[in-house]
Amino acid sequence: MDQARVRGQHRKLRCLIRHIEEFNAFEHLGLGYEHFHVPSGQFIESPKTSGRIKTEFARAWIQKAEEMLSQKPNDLPFCKIVAMIDEPYFWNSQIIIFYDEEYYRSFWHRSGPVQTWEVSKQMSFTRRRNIATILPEISMKETIHDDDFSRKSVLWFYGEFPEELR
Repeated sequence: MDQARVRGQHRKLRCLIRHIEEFNAFEHLGLGYEHFHVPSGQFIESPKTSGRIKTEFARAWIQKAEEMLSQKPNDLPFCKIVAMIDEPYFWNSQIIIFYDEEYYRSFWHRSGPVQTWEVSKQMSFTRRRNIATILPEISMKETIHDDDFSRKSVLWFYGEFPEELR
């Protein structure tokens, strides 16, 4: 089944982008954070999905984060916005709005036995895919080890992150 090509990629992408554009930020201020997941099935990370489709998804994802940043209310005591793209597992990507400074600070430190993040100096994802953005970019190598599961990926972050990571 994994060998079958992904049909209707352009239609699925249009639907995905339409759903991304419908995200409404700053509605759950009392929770400490809001996060938005990729609003589609896993077609976006299939090896059979075109690289252009993945690039258009990433472009829309980053643009939505830029839009949220420009709409950020000034009256919030603490608010940071970060878009994360998980490569090659695009379906795991998120846009996160932090309202709790303590949670924001602890979010960046992942060095446990199950999950580790390590700052990486890889070639820019946006440059490689020719995506224009005003947001700063950092990458982290993620390793997940569970009892019978292991996975490595590169996480690309765009937006507002602590100075020590830049």
